[in-house]
Amino acid sequence: MRAGHAIAVFVVVVTLAALLWPSRGTLSPRPTVRIAVWGMPFEDRLFRDRYAKRYQELRLELFIDYERYHDELLMKYNAWHTRGRGAEVMRLRVTDYHGMVGRGMLEPLSKWINDPEIGLSKAQKEAIPPQLLAALTIDAEVYALPQDNAQFGMFINREIFRGHNAEHPKDAIEIPGPDHDWTWSDLRAAAKKLTRRDASGRVTQRGLDFTVWSWPFINFFKQAGGELWSPDALTCTIDSDAGVEALAFMRALQRDDKSFDPNLAGYLSATGPDVLFAAGQTAIFFDGSWRIPNIEKVNPGLDFSVVHLPRGRVPAVVSGCVCWGISSKAANKREAWRMLSWLTDEPQAAEYWDTLRVAPPANLAVINSPAFRSARGIEKVFGPSDAVPTNVPDRYEVLPMSEAMFADRAQWLLYANTPHALTGRPPGFVPVNLYETEMEEEVTRMLNEYLREGSTLSEREALTRVTRNIHRLIDRDRKAKGLPPARRSEP
Repeated sequence: MRAGHAIAVFVVVVTLAALLWPSRGTLSPRPTVRIAVWGMPFEDRLFRDRYAKRYQELRLELFIDYERYHDELLMKYNAWHTRGRGAEVMRLRVTDYHGMVGRGMLEPLSKWINDPEIGLSKAQKEAIPPQLLAALTIDAEVYALPQDNAQFGMFINREIFRGHNAEHPKDAIEIPGPDHDWTWSDLRAAAKKLTRRDASGRVTQRGLDFTVWSWPFINFFKQAGGELWSPDALTCTIDSDAGVEALAFMRALQRDDKSFDPNLAGYLSATGPDVLFAAGQTAIFFDGSWRIPNIEKVNPGLDFSVVHLPRGRVPAVVSGCVCWGISSKAANKREAWRMLSWLTDEPQAAEYWDTLRVAPPANLAVINSPAFRSARGIEKVFGPSDAVPTNVPDRYEVLPMSEAMFADRAQWLLYANTPHALTGRPPGFVPVNLYETEMEEEVTRMLNEYLREGSTLSEREALTRVTRNIHRLIDRDRKAKGLPPARRSEP
């Protein structure tokens, strides 16, 4: 077969794979509720075994059709929607949420939430973190309910801290605990003291490290008092004093203190910030809650803890979430809602933490209960002839967390959901907007130039470039929809 024909056949096969509608449910005489998720094979232990199969046992009159996909799930959602079909229960990323709502792909949930017969109870409504509900509200309507709330945190190598304190008892640094009140100044001072170099000036121990992408900037920006978007969500407002302050702080860490040496290869590098921290070469590391189980597996002996982020002018913690929604084209919306509301209820939210432990469940009742203080993880499945590893990490897909580990691994996650004394509001926030993904991609590109060694790009020039590019994209999109350019005041 010629190369051109082979490529054409491949394209057709891939396209059909995206468009084809799973047919197992059509073989059942019972009403079908299809649940679509993405994830690793071991995540079937939660989504299939604890969710789909258990709900099937509760609702024998239904056929629960469970489907797990990979990262192509959004493409399938779009293809199914184009064909007038959709899954009853859809797992989706908050970064895709506004776009899916804009394309009419998601069922409005207010009528179901407030249904007198099958709606959410008062306790269920109060269990949803208010900042997450606000992030999902579009024109007074909600189109999905949050499942989890992944958060950005500060990872601490306690061995490095203790080593410094032993060498410099008169200049000791207190190891921050779950209730610390570090500010930017505390972070700078500690990171500078904990950075070490050899005789040639090469960094041998990093005081502070994080992957160069949008979240660190967004967090510093919000902590400087900034707002990402205008009230009408059509003007990106990072080109502001808060934006300048956030970038200047990052450059001060890099050039003045020399405690932050950006690795612009990011997570794709074998020597990226996450790899170096897991190897014990970094004192302070910023990353997401999802990184904790990974580090435990990679280096079980690493003495580390995780705490909430230091605050700037205001306390703020950037976070994300995964949601459950219903396709606007779903055949059985009432049954879809009944399963969705069951998935977000307290027992199932607790199961999410008990197995995956990558993010706290989006349920205040759970995170403030004993169920959040430990987790069983996911054990690997071994066959009769398999040699079962003797060391614990190799016997688990996700390691368990004992109650004794709670203060070091999970207590910090309460901070983002607890009203802060300075503001009266929870510090956690989810950056969302119809154009949020594009804006964050622009920010990441900008940071890679701004933090490049020797870069002369100024803070204002960097921020202006981001806003101009994203505004052009917004106005092109509006033009394609037959709308005029957004009205905004900018050079």
